[in-house]
Amino acid sequence: MIRLAQLSDLPQIWQLREETKKLLHERRIDQWQHSNPSYQTIEKDIHLKEFYVYESEGVILGMIAIKSGIEKTYNVIYDGSWGYDLPYLTIHRLAVKKHLLGQKISNLLMTYAEEVALSNHIHYIRIDTHETNRYAIRLFESLGYIKRGWIMLENDLGDLKRLAFDKKF
Repeated sequence: MIRLAQLSDLPQIWQLREETKKLLHERRIDQWQHSNPSYQTIEKDIHLKEFYVYESEGVILGMIAIKSGIEKTYNVIYDGSWGYDLPYLTIHRLAVKKHLLGQKISNLLMTYAEEVALSNHIHYIRIDTHETNRYAIRLFESLGYIKRGWIMLENDLGDLKRLAFDKKF
């Protein structure tokens, strides 16, 4: 079941964040290796009612932030352009328990993001990932997202370049 996260979920969410950080490190992907996403960022997303979890029998198996408003790191895109100049939602902090990868939980979370968008009369989503994260790239493309160029993160360490994708529906 996908539901809005609650503050009481933070210990399990943080555990999933740390598990994902380790997995990305093992895969040599410089994503989530430094300060982002921080505990405070996730806590803020929960307060804003923009953080969702996939839960089964009280155990959080996946998570996703579905953010409204302007993502300022998306204001400048290199080697391309966004497909549309429309109101959009942004997906961040997508993760699934390592032992469940390949079980389509990411697909369910991404589809849920589109349902959230439609319920807010928005027909456009943007998302980004590290250029070496072939797993995320394959997921996004399988769901109809189009690579539009790349963006630069700010306020973090490491490789800040991210491939930028979008989808209109």
